[in-house]
Amino acid sequence: MKPEVSKVDYLFADELFGRLVWFVRLRWIAVAGLVAASLIGPFLGLPGVWPALLVVGSFVAVFNIIFIYHLGWRSRRERPYEHLRSCAVRQIVADLAALVVTAHFTGGLQSPALLFFAFHMAIGTIILPTRIMYIVATCTSGAMFAVYMLENTGVLAFHPLDPSRGMCGAACQFNMPAFIFALVGVVALTDSVTSRFKKRNLKLWETTRELRQSTDDLQRTLEQVETVEQRKSHYMRISAHQLRSPLATVRTSLQVLTEGYVEPGTDRGKKLLEGALERLDDLLVTVNGLLDLAKMREGRARAPWTRKVNINQLLADILDALEPLARARSIRLVPDFEGVVILDWGVPPDLIYAFENLIENAIKYSRERGEVTTRLHLNGDRATVEVVDHGIGIPEKFLVDVMHEFVRAPNGKKHAPQGTGLGLAIAREAVEAHGGTLELRSREEEGTTATVSLSIHVKPLKGSTELVGEP
Repeated sequence: MKPEVSKVDYLFADELFGRLVWFVRLRWIAVAGLVAASLIGPFLGLPGVWPALLVVGSFVAVFNIIFIYHLGWRSRRERPYEHLRSCAVRQIVADLAALVVTAHFTGGLQSPALLFFAFHMAIGTIILPTRIMYIVATCTSGAMFAVYMLENTGVLAFHPLDPSRGMCGAACQFNMPAFIFALVGVVALTDSVTSRFKKRNLKLWETTRELRQSTDDLQRTLEQVETVEQRKSHYMRISAHQLRSPLATVRTSLQVLTEGYVEPGTDRGKKLLEGALERLDDLLVTVNGLLDLAKMREGRARAPWTRKVNINQLLADILDALEPLARARSIRLVPDFEGVVILDWGVPPDLIYAFENLIENAIKYSRERGEVTTRLHLNGDRATVEVVDHGIGIPEKFLVDVMHEFVRAPNGKKHAPQGTGLGLAIAREAVEAHGGTLELRSREEEGTTATVSLSIHVKPLKGSTELVGEP
């Protein structure tokens, strides 16, 4: 029941604020009525109302100003329901206290002011939870009963409407239970009417919330689709550019040779052919990279998953294979393995490509006579591979983009002009295919750390049809 009440509460927060403002305005009429009754009462044979009702009217005016301050300076900006509800309770309690005093000075249980108790009970039940109003009704009944007993025992002076009559006697004994029944009955009757509207509005609120959530989800999906489309357009444009440039060079060289401007057997002709072959080699590297990337993204469900992949051995083989490249640049390769990491399942060619690319990049972008460290450690069921260099680094704004297709940082292009910008994208796809993550941390001119995190309990992708070594 509590969560439902909370929903209803927040649903009616704005409505509650409006009713409290209306309540404050209506209270000024009550102040005017109390002041008028205090001034006119003695002339109508009611000496007890002066100056008592004037004091009550002043009290009502003062707390009304206080309520205006709270509503005007706090609720207008934030309108938290808890504050509005406590404000409403305080207003009703203050009004009822003023009514109890007014009833005492205008005839007790014979006072015409008793009608306003029912009015407050009805309004309170509309704007507040019913359980609170039952408590308020009980307290109000107790207050009036206490006044009645104090008047009966002479502790409080009785102020009858008709000075010629004394205490109401037996009639008041009937009025008291009737008064209590009336308060509780008004709360129950009002709740029976308003609860249906609250439930209906609650369903409307829930429907609106679900619709808003669906709209937000759709908006996010559309934004993701738009981002994918932009990436696809960028990918196609850059791919076409990467392929067109070497093809144009090859075509120009062949055209010069076939049209007889240069003889193929001359030194110039041989240089043209060698240049064309180099550009074709670059083209093949790009095409192979695109094919590898396509395999990762579209064909990886058919990859040969192998059981019990030893990451230690895999990294050691890669370091041995890259040792000549590192020696040529005076780079020292430092293995730092802690423990033995064996994956339940893996695709060795893809993992080799990923780690080889990371280590080769570290060598490629390190300064001569530098050092590249490959760390491996196991923490629970997570294996972490870190490739650390102290080279040129990656500018911070490119740390995410360099893992997309054909993206290279400007300082990387300057340091090593040759490159397709596909290596990190393929490495990331390979790592993510194994349920892992690839992260880059880098500072320009200080170096880069590439971190691969893998679960040793990785399972083959759903739909894989080729499993090697399955028991």
